[in-house]
Amino acid sequence: MKRTGVCVTAAALSLGCYTYVPATMDVVPVGARVRALLSSEAEVALHDSLGLDLRALSGTLVERQDTRLLFQVRTASGSPAFGSQPLYQRIAVSPQDVLRVEVRRINGVRTGVLATAIAGAALIAAIEGFGWLRPGTPAQPPGGPPERRRR
Repeated sequence: MKRTGVCVTAAALSLGCYTYVPATMDVVPVGARVRALLSSEAEVALHDSLGLDLRALSGTLVERQDTRLLFQVRTASGSPAFGSQPLYQRIAVSPQDVLRVEVRRINGVRTGVLATAIAGAALIAAIEGFGWLRPGTPAQPPGGPPERRRR
């Protein structure tokens, strides 16, 4: 149970290692992780055609053409019986329907803080596990116990 808590905490903290930086659609490279704010018309169209309630698309820009942008978006997770694999869907929108786009970038400060915290936790676990700072039984002086020593 403790291991699960540590894994969940680490996963939650790792989300903080990224930030989204505003960009224009023409400079976003194919393959970039993005968050795109869509127009109301595109939002309604996605809801009507695919049943998705997305105001913003968070995913990967897969393809860019003059009249269409293709994003790969995580839409669900599979059954736990099959490993809970994420399920992705490719969604096409027109460039005019993208009101704002932000590119996902790694945040060096947050990543450094996270790495330091993980290293500190590992060090504390090692110290506790091996008992390096725990006083043990003191070593016996040479010559045996005090009552057997000759004076």
